[in-house]
Amino acid sequence: MDFDVQRVTPDSGPLQLLVVGDTHVGYRHRPSSTKPPWAQAVDNRRTFSRCLTRARDLGIDTVVHAGDVFDHEITQADTDHVHEEIQRTHDAGIPFYFIHGNHDNEAGNETLRRGPGIHLGGQTITLEQGTVRISGLDYGAGEFLGPLPEVVVDEDLLTSILVLHNTPYPAVDESGSPIYRNDPNHLDLREFLDRADEWLDLIVSGHMHVGSRASIAGYDTPLLVTGPTAEISTSTQENHPSTWLLTISEGDVQIERTELA
Repeated sequence: MDFDVQRVTPDSGPLQLLVVGDTHVGYRHRPSSTKPPWAQAVDNRRTFSRCLTRARDLGIDTVVHAGDVFDHEITQADTDHVHEEIQRTHDAGIPFYFIHGNHDNEAGNETLRRGPGIHLGGQTITLEQGTVRISGLDYGAGEFLGPLPEVVVDEDLLTSILVLHNTPYPAVDESGSPIYRNDPNHLDLREFLDRADEWLDLIVSGHMHVGSRASIAGYDTPLLVTGPTAEISTSTQENHPSTWLLTISEGDVQIERTELA
């Protein structure tokens, strides 16, 4: 369950990123009337811990979270748990980058601002001596919330990734069939990709609760939809909670999906 993004570039060392999204810590507090009976026992603190434990066990370089770290109903125990896991990961030498999703409320955002996680929304960071660039945009309800990344003319900049928390439009699956078309607040990426398709290597998006590999119709840039890390869909349990391991080396991005049983 992996795919590659190829570019002809000079040699560079490998870099590993663990990408997750929609951890929704606090989901168990949602009113039972808004979720199926089986979901009332879902405690996303456990799956959040499993994600970051995997990052530490693998010794990866960076964790990137594509939004909705928290659900909209959270307790002090939830915020403490998330802060402690991010701190433990930071202490292991692994930075934690995140963007805000539509469910991340002020209490959750305040926890994240306390650090040591790093807010990626509206920012661009470079990794591996400038060979990898990651830009992030917080949820904008169909609008670009923050400055879009601009092309950088730099032979040493090998790989560029954009991280969103929106419903990308017009997304299509690997067979070219339209997907994720029911969100009235979808984010139309076509005008942006008219300028960026040649140098943008990968779009990562949270928000949709079924992880998949996709693309934007008419463009070459691959789209990775993270999906959730726990079974939280209101309509089905078949959302295959997952983490994604990106290994970037010599301009090649290998992406491996690991489902969380």
